[in-house]
Amino acid sequence: MKTLFTAIIALAALSMNAQNKIGHINSLELLNLMPEVQQADAQLKELQTALQQQYNSYVTEYQTKVNEYNANAGTWGEVQLEAAEQDIASLQQRITDFESSSQQKLETRRQELYDPILQKANTTIEEVGKDGKFTYIIDTSSGSLVYMGEDMIDALPLVLKKLGIEQSK
Repeated sequence: MKTLFTAIIALAALSMNAQNKIGHINSLELLNLMPEVQQADAQLKELQTALQQQYNSYVTEYQTKVNEYNANAGTWGEVQLEAAEQDIASLQQRITDFESSSQQKLETRRQELYDPILQKANTTIEEVGKDGKFTYIIDTSSGSLVYMGEDMIDALPLVLKKLGIEQSK
């Protein structure tokens, strides 16, 4: 009786495993193939260039003031020296504030651009999973996959097809 019960449990487990359909996808590869990512990257690069130009302008202004201060400090009176020092300190603070706000602007813009792209990718993967009756789709780009058997199905071509993206071989 015990042997029969064990055999039934083993048979049930095998039949449950046979019903599982497991796929895999490299989400980084998917994102690299999505045109929206290249557009987002271009917009971020444009913003970064504009911010760098403004930063360079502030640094140039600061260096000019410091050079002027160093060249004329011996001939300036106390009031003029104090005003120049305050001006230089103010420029230093403005540069520091700009560096901080620039990083924040870039990160905010990156999130604004990538969140909809990531949502689209995830939604499409879920749709492919439902349409293809997958039990699981594992993301191989995260490095958490230890073994991938021959019967695993790469869902990337299915997701790309659903997105209307042709994959070059």
